[in-house]
Amino acid sequence: GSFLTSSDRAVALSAMAAAGVMQAKGSATGRRRDLHPKPIFDEPSLRSFLVGHGVKPVHMGKIWKHVLSNLHEGAQLPRLDDVPGIPDRIRKALAEEYAVITSSLVKMSVSEIDGTMKLLVRLQDGGEVEAVVIHHSGEAEHPDQRQADRCGERDTLCVSSQVGCRLGCTFCATGTMGLQGNLWPGEIQEQLVHAQMQKGHANSILNVVFMGMGEPLENYDAVSSAIRGLVDPFRFGLAPSSVTVSTVGSSPRNMQRLLEELPKIKLAVSLHAPNQALREQLVPAAKILPIGKLLALVDEHSQRTTGESKRQRMVMVSYVLLKGVNDSLEQARELAELLKGRSVIVNLIPYNPFEGNVHEYEEPSPKDVDDFLKVLAQGEVRVFERRHHGRDIAAACGQLAKLNGTAESTRDQLDIESCSCTLNKDLRKRGLLEQKEEWLGQHLAKSTWKHAGLATVTAALVGLAAVGAVQAFSWRRRAR
Repeated sequence: GSFLTSSDRAVALSAMAAAGVMQAKGSATGRRRDLHPKPIFDEPSLRSFLVGHGVKPVHMGKIWKHVLSNLHEGAQLPRLDDVPGIPDRIRKALAEEYAVITSSLVKMSVSEIDGTMKLLVRLQDGGEVEAVVIHHSGEAEHPDQRQADRCGERDTLCVSSQVGCRLGCTFCATGTMGLQGNLWPGEIQEQLVHAQMQKGHANSILNVVFMGMGEPLENYDAVSSAIRGLVDPFRFGLAPSSVTVSTVGSSPRNMQRLLEELPKIKLAVSLHAPNQALREQLVPAAKILPIGKLLALVDEHSQRTTGESKRQRMVMVSYVLLKGVNDSLEQARELAELLKGRSVIVNLIPYNPFEGNVHEYEEPSPKDVDDFLKVLAQGEVRVFERRHHGRDIAAACGQLAKLNGTAESTRDQLDIESCSCTLNKDLRKRGLLEQKEEWLGQHLAKSTWKHAGLATVTAALVGLAAVGAVQAFSWRRRAR
């Protein structure tokens, strides 16, 4: 039962060609990256390998099951030549050409504010990316426990899809480094393996968001293959609705493909401005797809998932608030008019400073954030303010750039994730906002930031902003 029929071989040859194209396309917008050994979770490559040896791809499931069931922190990695049930003639070649993990965990930092964990992962060829495990305490922030049913203790993994980013968003650390290369599908999935091993058990991470380094849709083939691996019952078994892809809309064709090929995956759009002119200043890639056409794709995504509940049809819209740039009340009204009536939920993200930002952006005051939020809410637009995660370890939105946050810290009593539209003035009444601001002022001032080797920066962190609300919706559905 291990040999291919003629029809199997035809399909397999097509898969081999696709795998070759995917590897070559790792260079379409960046340097081609050839790997040896290859990642065992990389389906296009593994399928090509099996077909080339005259073996049916059905054996991939056996290989992945063996690896994942024997993968434990501190234990010896499972041997690929010991996989039960596969043909003996491929054992040696499988062990020579593939590795259980091709990347290594170089450094792990844990936030003392909220338990956020930042992982620095070194790739086989020396490139480095960062992944972030965001811990949600499960406590509703509102004093009346408003929207507590959307909360729940859980972990969300933010993964990178590229080494660096070419898009150059002016408020994001990742945009300062340019693009060095695309990740393979298996390397993206390995970020989840590293995170699971650090958390101590495979089931701790229930959600994955593509909001780390890079623009996911500019590495579409690898990202879509990785997503299929994340939701594959033979691999990681996540629910499709627990995976979110964030994009600035720089690849309209691939955005359309995502909506057609993976309709159950959640979508987040990085907007950051209420009009095209300002958006082009902040996000240079916005010239490719005007706001009107971008929102038309957002509307299409909402319509494609009409079989799901209304909340699941929501598209996240990320909006980084920059003091004196895009945070005025007039801009809030313009944004409300732009989004009114659409199935979106806005995540307001107060700007997180990072070393080397030539634009010298500043974070708006809590009052200005509140006023902006209220204008949107009054305009019948669903909106959340994204609380900062892992700011003391440079893991907050827009900060990932392989910078070392070394602030000494004490645990803040404020749950950084907001599960409601709580205003900063309400936090002030409870004495929490001043505590947060005092802590950040004292300890972030002490922080030392260094570049370590090549700047392997993470674009995601603008994206991390959408995580709180996205996962709140997912948790509520699971709780039912």
